[in-house]
Amino acid sequence: MSTRTDTFGPTLTVTTSPAEPAGGDAVTATAVLVNDCPFPLRGAVLYLVDPGAATAAHTVPLGDLRRGAKVTRRWRTSMPADVAGDVAFTAHVLFDVDGRSADCARAAKTVSVPYEPNGVREPYKTFATTDDAKFGQYGSQLVIWAGGRDFSGGTDEKGGILLPGSAAESSVVQVETVSLTGSDNPSAKYGIAVANDLTAPEKGGYAVLTMSKSYGVEFMTDSDGNGHLDTWAGGGVSAHPAWLRLVRSGTTYTAYTSINNGLSWTEVASATVPSASGALDAGVVASAVNLNYPGTTVQAVFDHFTVEES
Repeated sequence: MSTRTDTFGPTLTVTTSPAEPAGGDAVTATAVLVNDCPFPLRGAVLYLVDPGAATAAHTVPLGDLRRGAKVTRRWRTSMPADVAGDVAFTAHVLFDVDGRSADCARAAKTVSVPYEPNGVREPYKTFATTDDAKFGQYGSQLVIWAGGRDFSGGTDEKGGILLPGSAAESSVVQVETVSLTGSDNPSAKYGIAVANDLTAPEKGGYAVLTMSKSYGVEFMTDSDGNGHLDTWAGGGVSAHPAWLRLVRSGTTYTAYTSINNGLSWTEVASATVPSASGALDAGVVASAVNLNYPGTTVQAVFDHFTVEES
């Protein structure tokens, strides 16, 4: 159960039956609003929102609610069938205070569904340079489980999910890095990558933009076309989630990051990769960077991966 109570109320709770639904289950969600405010709520409207939805499934006008009033509303919905991570059943109420100001209360019942490797669907492809990589796809989310020693230093051990030939001469590759779990290694990282052929970086055009677990963003490129990442820029504070963007203009790559859901972007660096040619592969990648943490793997979750012409 989730409860939202501010100093003056009202109290709003959301529960579900079953209490811990699985993917695809039919669910009855219940919102209970109690006016604990020392004043009546005027023109109250209750909004009931299904998991993953951007708009309310039900809009319920409640009118004026006296002090101490209690309202219960139920709605039938379901868990998305292809879902993992945190899934929320949400209610929020808007109301006026004596006709002079507006306020709101919100509550959500959150169900945590574990990610399990289930493969990816077309048009995605997978690749790995470490033996322990696994992959999953849940709606718009992509998931990589991988070990590996690093991307750089000539090791280039990682797991990846790619869209072959998707990054045109002028293009923008973007993703939300949602979470990186499974290891305490502060150097573990996940992000986006482009190359002439991501399964064979020695064919040129190779660049990687990642968020590390604890050491901030890292922008790495291969300056001489031998498949080894030999330039670096970045640092700062890590954020999970964050947004990463790699803009390609011919042989020039410019890296950006955002920690406010893409409302504003900070440039990390720009680099020239002379070996970039034609339409490149673009994808998401992850490495446990486990050289000093042997045997560890990470679970990297991405969302909203896009490749668009600019």
